[in-house]
Amino acid sequence: MDSRSGIYTGINRIPISATAQFGYSVGHILNDLCSSCWFTYLIIYLTEVLQKSKDVAGILMLVGQVADGLATPLVGIAIDKVGIQRYGKRKTWHLIGTACVAIAFSFIFHKCFGCEDSSELVQQVYYGAFIVMFQFGWASTQISHLSLIPVLTVCRKKIVFLNSVRSGLTFVCGIAVYLLMWYLLHAYGSNMEPLGPGDARAFQYLSLIVIGTGLLFSLLFHVMVRESSDEELRSQEEEGADLLGPKPTQRTIRCWLNNKKFYLVGIMYMFTRIAVNVPQVYLPLYLTSSLSLKKESIAYYPLMMLICSVIGSFLTRPLSKYIGKKGTYVIGAVLIIGSSFWFQFQPKANACPTYGATALIGAGSSIMLIMSLSMTADLIGINTATGAFVYGSMSLLDKISNGIVIAMVQHFHPDHCTPVDCPTAQYYRDTMSLIPGGAALLGSIATLVLAAMTFSRPGSQPDQRQIQRVDEQGGNNDNVISNAAREVEEGGGIESSKED
Repeated sequence: MDSRSGIYTGINRIPISATAQFGYSVGHILNDLCSSCWFTYLIIYLTEVLQKSKDVAGILMLVGQVADGLATPLVGIAIDKVGIQRYGKRKTWHLIGTACVAIAFSFIFHKCFGCEDSSELVQQVYYGAFIVMFQFGWASTQISHLSLIPVLTVCRKKIVFLNSVRSGLTFVCGIAVYLLMWYLLHAYGSNMEPLGPGDARAFQYLSLIVIGTGLLFSLLFHVMVRESSDEELRSQEEEGADLLGPKPTQRTIRCWLNNKKFYLVGIMYMFTRIAVNVPQVYLPLYLTSSLSLKKESIAYYPLMMLICSVIGSFLTRPLSKYIGKKGTYVIGAVLIIGSSFWFQFQPKANACPTYGATALIGAGSSIMLIMSLSMTADLIGINTATGAFVYGSMSLLDKISNGIVIAMVQHFHPDHCTPVDCPTAQYYRDTMSLIPGGAALLGSIATLVLAAMTFSRPGSQPDQRQIQRVDEQGGNNDNVISNAAREVEEGGGIESSKED
């Protein structure tokens, strides 16, 4: 055990240094920076800056989400089977994904290079191609990075810690993007003018700065984190067989497809992502259309939401300790449902209280996201051989469902707006209230059903005192972890009644 970190990798618990922990933590920053730009600014950039139609913007978003959704399970399967063993299978795919993201993203938030005067169809194909490349790279980086968590540790407290740090940095990246956007709109646009083609340069500079910063942190990840090869892991497990006992049987893909909890966790994760992503996409349009705020608002209101998200991420550990992960998830969902009512009835004359709604949705989305990721890691448990497939399948539901929802919102957008009657304002109110609130409610229902399944099988629960000793002593009770995990018939991980 490493006295500085207390973290062990894999079943055999190879200690890693604090430097490696830091390297892992920053390995997803490029994706996080690009994701903040993608969800918050792509639709408003395409419709207001490039002057594309609402349907075209929705189709391009859907193309990206479908490409990401199809790529994630395929990449998940490939990560489990293909890669450079000496460098690490997951790190290999992380490197491939980083290269694709950096190349493609630099073209998405720029005017059509060499085809600015071409037909609408040509420009759609142009942007669509780079969007597909970007989403493939994003999926490769995301799944390879996520699937490292069960390899690094099977201690539940450490899984929550790594997910909390990873999610916390996700929101910090969002804060950085919004601060940068705020500055760029000040420097390259007039605050008195609505957002339009004159602000294109601000978005171009934003994308270039994001790529440069993300590549720097990706380099640190690849330098600081070492992934053991399959041969090394097998050798180390054989050496520790006397201490660890027989190696638990790993779930196959077919076993996952026959597991009810696999589908319930997938549904919960899908609705969580809808509740998180849809407000991120439509908050800027809600601010500029429903509340008629100046264009700076598309930076500082999302900034407020992200600050509260960071605060929410730090609340997950104490909350999950006392009321369990599923109870904590429901609390996050209640915050989002409350914000949905606030967005619907927020008066246009006084926009200041909108900060309260953004604070609620920021904290709630952070709590829901961290708990959903942690429950997914619990589902995988010791089944690290197919962990990437599980994450890929969850992301498949996430990406396609988000793309369909956003495309439908764009398709049914009102076409006409007059000084007397502007249905667009009410349309975005409905979008910001009904979709996140409904998704949070459905995600909570799936979580409660999952909790009911857990409590209805008392024989599937390992002894609580064993789990407490494992969490407190880390890797000193490897034999307890192996024996307790084998007692769990479903769910793929060690589940305690208190934490669930």
